[in-house]
Amino acid sequence: MVSFRLTIRGCTALLLALISTAPATSLPQGSSEQTAPKSPPPAAAPSPSEPLPVEAERTLPAEPAEGQWQINFAPGELRLYIDPESAESYWYLTYKAVNRTGQDRWWAPKMELLDDHGRLQRSGKEIPVIVVKRIQALIGNPLIEDQYQILGEIHQGESNAKEGFVVWKAAPLDATELHVFIRGLSSEFKRVPDPKGGPEVVMHKTMKRDYRVPGEPQARASTPLICEQTQWILR
Repeated sequence: MVSFRLTIRGCTALLLALISTAPATSLPQGSSEQTAPKSPPPAAAPSPSEPLPVEAERTLPAEPAEGQWQINFAPGELRLYIDPESAESYWYLTYKAVNRTGQDRWWAPKMELLDDHGRLQRSGKEIPVIVVKRIQALIGNPLIEDQYQILGEIHQGESNAKEGFVVWKAAPLDATELHVFIRGLSSEFKRVPDPKGGPEVVMHKTMKRDYRVPGEPQARASTPLICEQTQWILR
């Protein structure tokens, strides 16, 4: 009986010694003691998206097709304007349009700006009236009109030419390329199948102008951008 008690005591001592020297293990889930959660890795900054190239079958000659009319459109310069009160940035484009089509036409062009991040905006959207007035005064042409004043008939001939300008928001100023689309200059259009299987899509002859934005836009101030290419496309 004595030897049996000694054996039990010896086993108990050995077990306690093993427990004291065993490595610590992590607490099971639900334990009252929890380790701090790991911070997620920082999200990668989005990279600029490449503008989609124009498919060859959607490019058109500059001259109007037979039986179609086209307004003579002379684009001016695309410049940056920084409002002195709000410090907000805007792009603005001047232009001159002459009607030599043989009859009076309705003038209501649609002008959109696309940057190399894929941001597309229509001219005049969310532009304060006071900013438009300041840009108009800055241009200094008493005959120039903003995109709403200029709407209406454009009569024939050089003496009835319309001079206008349009404005887009420029923020954020991180674009290196800009693309201006001008629709409403031509009567040409084409119906093409909808790739999603819906009804046919009507595409209009549109002027596309590609600009490069070198360096820091704010440092360049109102220096006009360089237009690298002008195309006529279906859009």
